[in-house]
Amino acid sequence: MEKKLARRTIMRSVAIQQVNDATIVMRHFIELSARLLPFFNELSSKEHLLPREASDRKKIIEVFESYNFDTSTSLILMDSTILDSIKDAFSSIEKRIPGEVTDADSALDRFLNQHQELVKNWQLTDCN
Repeated sequence: MEKKLARRTIMRSVAIQQVNDATIVMRHFIELSARLLPFFNELSSKEHLLPREASDRKKIIEVFESYNFDTSTSLILMDSTILDSIKDAFSSIEKRIPGEVTDADSALDRFLNQHQELVKNWQLTDCN
């Protein structure tokens, strides 16, 4: 009986590679979000955008809307709710009306704080 149980708990190398690949993709998306969301927040807080800024804002929206992901993925792969934070920050920033008080800044801060914690964890992991 113990022998059968042990076989079921061992991950095959293909499964390990898939988990590693998914983690790498997620890390890239999180890093991209850490660069784009502050810029998006800055653009969304402006009353009047230059044509280039309006184009940049539209492109950022397209990037985030093109990603279809289950936010529980980060909980499974990284023991973090960071995808929820990204989703919340993006949504808050996108809905922002310039000149009005919104929760966009606090949502962005929550995400950036989680991002910093993950970066520390990644650095420790990468050192091992």
